[in-house]
Amino acid sequence: MPNPLPAPLTFYPAYCFSLSPTHNTWARLTAADVHALRERTGFEGQNLFFHLNHPIKWIRLVGVIVAVDLYPTRWIALLDDSSGATIEITCGRPAPTPTAPNANSTSLAEGSAGLGRLDAFDKGVTATGRDVDLSGVDIGSVVKVKGGVGLFREVRQMLLERISIIRTTNEEAAAWAENTAFRKEILSQPWVVSEEEEKRARRKAEGLDREKQARKERKKRKLREEYDGKRAVAEKEKRRAERKRREEGQGRREGEAGPLGRQADGEHRKRRRDVEKARRPKSEDSGA
Repeated sequence: MPNPLPAPLTFYPAYCFSLSPTHNTWARLTAADVHALRERTGFEGQNLFFHLNHPIKWIRLVGVIVAVDLYPTRWIALLDDSSGATIEITCGRPAPTPTAPNANSTSLAEGSAGLGRLDAFDKGVTATGRDVDLSGVDIGSVVKVKGGVGLFREVRQMLLERISIIRTTNEEAAAWAENTAFRKEILSQPWVVSEEEEKRARRKAEGLDREKQARKERKKRKLREEYDGKRAVAEKEKRRAERKRREEGQGRREGEAGPLGRQADGEHRKRRRDVEKARRPKSEDSGA
């Protein structure tokens, strides 16, 4: 169970997290520390947790691999760091490359669980899409692992990002010394932000928000201008096409009329002239 929180604790707004010594770094924790991390209302689903009032997103652990489970899409190892708790380390695995069937397919399938498949387990894919080298990691390996904090079936686990094998006693002792110093200097006391620092962080965040909003407005305006331009071009093309269709239709009608149509039109005009001449007064004709 998580230890009771010392009082009082001040939890600062997210715009202050850039000032935190734990937020954007690999926090040196133990497995027991990870299981004791607390969640906070308003940060659900962000894989963001708190030790005291320290915001923690990325962690580093040191310990011994005591179990390894291999699944088609997951690699899971169990880490024991002698803190009184163990923790699962997990990452994805790349999709297997299909191979063409051959005469040895039966024997390969029968031996798929043997050493012949070890090469397929040497690579992993992290939650952020990075490739990670798992070669040499086995039960009994002392490792230094870095990653995020995840939750699976209400149990904390590490989402692996980096892993390295510790091969010497001196290297292991140095890693544990880093953990001790981190706990003494940072984790043992609450995080404190002065009023002036909080004001500066808020002003900076507001400026970033305004710039973000301005970029959004510029993008929206650009898209609108592009849309209006495309619409104007489309309207122009539409009018040109309609005018062309009218001209083609008029030419087609004139072509269909042919010589007979033109002759009938001439006769019609002649009859109209005769009718107009018959209607004129005789005095006009004699005077002419």
